[in-house]
Amino acid sequence: MFTWVKGNAYTPVATLYANNITLNQAAAALVQDARWVMLGLDHDNKRVAIRPVSKQEIDRKQVMLQQLHKVSLGKGYARISNKQVMEEIAGMLKQSLNGDKFEAVYDEASNLLVIELMKQ
Repeated sequence: MFTWVKGNAYTPVATLYANNITLNQAAAALVQDARWVMLGLDHDNKRVAIRPVSKQEIDRKQVMLQQLHKVSLGKGYARISNKQVMEEIAGMLKQSLNGDKFEAVYDEASNLLVIELMKQ
């Protein structure tokens, strides 16, 4: 009997590097309409939240501009670069980040893509 292996084509995955978070196509699709995001760190539960920010929210000044991070979209991926944030995430994990892959879950009610750092 075969045991079917979970694929990543439709599973949101975040790859963490020393300088950036790279989202695979499934995760990037959840932030594809945003050019800016906010990043939240949950030190207690070891999670990172990515919240897409719309142009309307920026225009209405509903978010602090200092909290925005630019999203670079490529063909089949999205990237958020911020070395300082990545150093803080590495500190949370007590390890350096070298392309470590983590599952992400979309919380529809909160409009957050949550990276579960305890689930690799």
